[in-house]
Amino acid sequence: MRWRRAVGGLAVAVVVVTLLVYGLGWDDVVSTVRTAHPGALAAALVSGLGILALRALVVERLLGPVAGGARGGAFAAAYLSGYFARSALPWGRSTGTPITAYLLADASDSEFEDNLAVVAAAEGFNALSSIVVAVIGFVAFAATSESEAVTSIATAIVVVGVAGAVATVAVVAGFNRGIARSTLLAASVRVEAGLERLPYVNPGESVLAKRVHGFFDTLRVIQASRRTIAVAFSVAVVSWMFNSLPLYFCLLAIGVDAPLALALVCAPLASFGGVVPLPGGSGGIEVVLTSLLVATLGVSAGDAGAVAVLYRLTTYWAHLAVTGVVAVIASVTGFQRL
Repeated sequence: MRWRRAVGGLAVAVVVVTLLVYGLGWDDVVSTVRTAHPGALAAALVSGLGILALRALVVERLLGPVAGGARGGAFAAAYLSGYFARSALPWGRSTGTPITAYLLADASDSEFEDNLAVVAAAEGFNALSSIVVAVIGFVAFAATSESEAVTSIATAIVVVGVAGAVATVAVVAGFNRGIARSTLLAASVRVEAGLERLPYVNPGESVLAKRVHGFFDTLRVIQASRRTIAVAFSVAVVSWMFNSLPLYFCLLAIGVDAPLALALVCAPLASFGGVVPLPGGSGGIEVVLTSLLVATLGVSAGDAGAVAVLYRLTTYWAHLAVTGVVAVIASVTGFQRL
């Protein structure tokens, strides 16, 4: 892993969050954080760490049909190290998938493309399940709330839900009809043909095309196991419910008695702020979450910012610390010894 890039990205993330807190009112946010109830924060931390276990379980379930896949301690070490890369590197949501796949392949007898298919499928399940949880939370929140923010939340969920549904249908149709496979194979042939024309380059016998075939073959194997898909998606939904619990406990920690349904809505929607090219979506998620809390609960910007900071401390930064320790140990001892 490029440690310097990770450290640099994390430093920028800290600066961005600091500027956000300063803009919301440094004294208000800091004083609210200091008075937060430690018991509620402990509950937020425990439930936040539970997210890691559930996200790993999604990948482990999807990896089941793959011959030679990583298992046991080797799997846990490789997955958590990949999760650290996803969390620490800029553009981690895109770069984390191939890095995790590489580490899982290195810790097993399976190929890189097999693990890439598994991790990509898991990412898709997590994205789709976040929309499902947001809709569940909104229905429960709307049934018991008279807040004027219900309409704006509904609009956001509809936009995200429609976009997610269209993207899901397009991806599924593309895979089932072989469009994605034929497109990537054609691209791989062109790339290999271009490499053959370069001096001192011997790309081998259709290596890239072979890996593309392996990727889609693994996806087909996973798709054939309906039970595996059902279990993995169910775990992904539960993981997003766990992802909402730290937000709920952080609200309680500062004395805001908000309904759990609201946390089920805000946590998934805030994750879409993670598109910013900073480690863990730092800055974007905090801004979106703060805005949602102000709009739905009517709390001050300082209190909402304090909740956002506490939520990220008990989820993102806690995950970063745990997975970072595992990544360091694994890099020293090797995955097979864990």
